[in-house]
Amino acid sequence: NSASPTVDIYVDGALAVAGFEYRTATPVLDLPLDFTVGIAPSGGDIIAEFPFVLEEDGEYVVVATGLLGNDTTPFNLAAAETTFGANEGFVGLNIYHGSTDAPAVDILADGNVLVPDLMYGEFSGYAEVPEMDYTIGIAPTGGDPIAEFIAPLSGLGGNSAIVFASGFLSGDDPAFGLFVALEDGTVLGLSNYINPCDACMDYCVEYVMENYGYEEEQATDWCLNTPDDNFGCADSCNINSNMAS
Repeated sequence: NSASPTVDIYVDGALAVAGFEYRTATPVLDLPLDFTVGIAPSGGDIIAEFPFVLEEDGEYVVVATGLLGNDTTPFNLAAAETTFGANEGFVGLNIYHGSTDAPAVDILADGNVLVPDLMYGEFSGYAEVPEMDYTIGIAPTGGDPIAEFIAPLSGLGGNSAIVFASGFLSGDDPAFGLFVALEDGTVLGLSNYINPCDACMDYCVEYVMENYGYEEEQATDWCLNTPDDNFGCADSCNINSNMAS
């Protein structure tokens, strides 16, 4: 969540990645089993070092997380074992909770719990899901979704991705978002899911009130009971209309 500064990444004192920006990723890198990662403001001196000891032939994901100068959620490198690639027709996912002010959450896929009770700083662990597009919901553990995103996983069969939550749920800058890092280092910001009923009703109710003089309750009722092809929202909201078209 530290949107600045852009950093340089060193491995055992040698520059490995220059000008590494917020919400970006590297491709998969081959590294020694025992090494130290140094973090420096771009062009500056190393300000933090993190030692790593890895297993031979292991596969790992590392995420820069936390806030510079914050004692509650300090800057850190979070690492976990993972798997790169997936079986044909499936996409491998490992999800990281990196939003410092968000509670423990359930991750939902098309309304079903995919990962329960994921806390800040935790990875979900690797899992494969069928290759298709999903609506990903973020909900306080045991609660209803407070944010939903479109995850276009069609066409990614046989590959894997790291999904990470980033930003502040409170609305402070940078704002909360969900991102997908692919094996080649490409990072995709997931678009917010907009419920078609909500989108239709927002427009319809305002339009009917302004142009027909209805009160809000009357306008809402009209929109809910008028088919979409008559400029209402009954179809978008899956409501059977008794009004004649």
